[in-house]
Amino acid sequence: MAEERRDAADVAEMEQMEGQEQPVKKKGKFKLILIVVFVLIIAGGAGGYFVFGKNIMAKYLGKQPGAAQAAAVKKEVVGPILQLDPFVFNLTGNQSRYAKVTLGIEVKDVKAMEEAKKMIPVIRDRILSIFGTKAAEVLMDVNQRETIKKEVHTSLKGVFPGEDGLKAVYITDIIIQ
Repeated sequence: MAEERRDAADVAEMEQMEGQEQPVKKKGKFKLILIVVFVLIIAGGAGGYFVFGKNIMAKYLGKQPGAAQAAAVKKEVVGPILQLDPFVFNLTGNQSRYAKVTLGIEVKDVKAMEEAKKMIPVIRDRILSIFGTKAAEVLMDVNQRETIKKEVHTSLKGVFPGEDGLKAVYITDIIIQ
């Protein structure tokens, strides 16, 4: 009889526990569904912004969507480039090694290009003066290339009429032997 009471008590206890678990599961499922719906709404809004955000902002702010892009394209227009003959010179510190470097110089317009063609000996002299002082390690180091281009650009600025006659210097080829 004592066993029957324990079994009855266990059954009652289990029923009570099952009754308590049911509302907790429903509440948990409801919260989970709310969280999933909230995340989907946020993700949809973010995706919509990334896809249509520029057009919507342009519409409400009165700007044209392509205006900024057109200005950026205008700035990136490359002027005429004068391709110079390769420079061959001995490397500093080692008379048995030499380098061959090919450069291109970008000028602002066709008129500046014609002026540059008349000054090629002066341009080559200034460039050779700079490269003749460089060691092989400096020329081979990719991180030093920007510094070399800036040095050449600064040296050549005085050759071109006006501040903006020379736009850029490009190193198109380096061979070290």
